[in-house]
Amino acid sequence: MEVEREDGRRASLENIRPWRKRTLQIISTEKWRKESEVTPLPQVAGHGSWDKSQAILTNKDGYILKPIQSGPRGEREVQFYQTVNSSEEAEVTQFLPFIPAFYGSCTKKDGKFMMIENATIRMTKPCIMDIKVGAKTYGPDATAEKAAKQDASYAGTKKPFGFSVLGMSVYQGQGKGEFRVMNKEYGKGLNKDNIEDFVKTFFDRDNETASTKTLLQVFIEKLKGIQAMYSKQTVFHIFGSSILFVYDAAALLGEDVREDLENAVVVKMIDFAHVHPANGEADTNYNTGLKNLIEVMERASAQ
Repeated sequence: MEVEREDGRRASLENIRPWRKRTLQIISTEKWRKESEVTPLPQVAGHGSWDKSQAILTNKDGYILKPIQSGPRGEREVQFYQTVNSSEEAEVTQFLPFIPAFYGSCTKKDGKFMMIENATIRMTKPCIMDIKVGAKTYGPDATAEKAAKQDASYAGTKKPFGFSVLGMSVYQGQGKGEFRVMNKEYGKGLNKDNIEDFVKTFFDRDNETASTKTLLQVFIEKLKGIQAMYSKQTVFHIFGSSILFVYDAAALLGEDVREDLENAVVVKMIDFAHVHPANGEADTNYNTGLKNLIEVMERASAQ
């Protein structure tokens, strides 16, 4: 097994130079040498949710191995993480609190992987939701065929709201002991008439506790944090990227302590295979979808 250090190349982002490289923390991947030391991370969306060969692996120390996609997509994603972690430009480094921690890349016999943090580490009942942001989910390099296919998917929410619910897994019931998974078909069934259903389902509003509404507010505030950062940046245009929602349902069974609930929530921007230079222009596509997502969650939380 061989660990690769990022070499600082930014071929597709040359117009947002220069960056002064600083050392990235590289975690040795020897811990993944034994198959018994890694397990597939349950996924509610993405390639690994239906193709086991693309599954994301995780270990007990809190790191996951995400397969690097072949071709330009994989190169762009690695370059994005590398650029954000190595830059000294404030408009670039401001992304760091809102994306998973990145520990470099590694090569194994079965492919190349990025090493990033596991958002569910130390959670006993992790609930996960993947929402793709943007009415347009493909970059300027997409073929006409791919563009048409993407435009036709999630028709009930993608164009009307600018986001798509790709899937979720939730612990439900009064004791949060019932585990339920909703795949992409669930998200494809959402539309303007039932759009708020995903909020009700993900937060198990039918069995809400004294902490449920506070938990919802924590999520909304974290989304607004992403919005405050992203709406002003003009470095990147990001297509086909998701926001990962994670919370520990076990936290809902205790007292309504705000600090405890905040520690039980993770909201991160993920999936950066389609990042392109913004050339000084705001990303209207992403900003509109994020704004609508926040508004839908605010309406649902008020009920």
